[in-house]
Amino acid sequence: MLSEARSVIRSQIESANIPIELDFQIHVAGNGPPIGELVWFHCAVAVAEELHFTRAAAKLHMDQSAVSRHVQKLECALGYRLFERDKRKVELSEAGKAFLPYARACLAYARFGVLRAQAIGRGEPAEFHVGYAPSVDASLVVQAQTLFERMASRVPANFRSIPAHRAALSLLEGELHAALISLPLDRRLASACLLRESLFVALPATHRLSRKQRISIRELGDDPVIWSGQEMHPAFHEHLLRQFRKCGYIPNFSRETLSALETLGLVSEGLGIGFVNGAEPRFHGKGFVIRPLKEASLVVETGIAYLGENKWGLLQNFVRLITSHFSRGAYAKLINSS
Repeated sequence: MLSEARSVIRSQIESANIPIELDFQIHVAGNGPPIGELVWFHCAVAVAEELHFTRAAAKLHMDQSAVSRHVQKLECALGYRLFERDKRKVELSEAGKAFLPYARACLAYARFGVLRAQAIGRGEPAEFHVGYAPSVDASLVVQAQTLFERMASRVPANFRSIPAHRAALSLLEGELHAALISLPLDRRLASACLLRESLFVALPATHRLSRKQRISIRELGDDPVIWSGQEMHPAFHEHLLRQFRKCGYIPNFSRETLSALETLGLVSEGLGIGFVNGAEPRFHGKGFVIRPLKEASLVVETGIAYLGENKWGLLQNFVRLITSHFSRGAYAKLINSS
């Protein structure tokens, strides 16, 4: 499977300290023709793993003479022996030890290419594109990636960070198949809540309410609010403001920031208060405190959004898997698109 091939490639790179930029090319002196055939590599890797030509041949379902011949051809092309062998034992030479991790990576990469070509030939998209907003908890993104890998799909997944305000359009135009983002998003999209977190308020350490353990949002009064508006999309922004109004609170926005970290930095300087979701209290720093709000209705929901009309089996299976996974933690509920 593609995910397995990618894992093999990554593990070979990491274990052998192979620079990514080499891109699995075989570099030889001069500008001669390409060397090697995949069968040569298969035979060399099998012999290296078994340190025995007969066992390597059995592993590959080939004749021993054929395995020996392919290894010899590879050694001849390289100009160096990969194995030191006599009648009693077979050992990797120093050149063989250096060559082995590259050979394994090349074979994994070739397998990856075959699976990808087969997927495209069946009319499937070349990649499964998942976007996530910068404000989404990193652990949720990692869990989503892990779940996808467990599906052992023939199609690779491309998880990438996207500006929150572009998510809906990217889904509607087909640039993304799914997005991990704060809900609600867009009425034309289907979504499922994966994580529900309480909203917290960040206060300067010297704030009049900083000694209280829990705060009612109405106690904030007319305090200037530093707003991480750039991390939000319009639908979520309006949703949060509606929730504030229902609680009898009208925020006094003083400035807008690009991230929660920037907001907390300005709060620590005493320039105002800020709001962060339940995941953000992991940011500890001097000059500010983070306190829970008493209003139970003030929560932030993070979920997966997608085009409900897209009946691609991979997308539907992924949505079912991820919602089931998070529902077991009592976080998820299905939110039907209008």
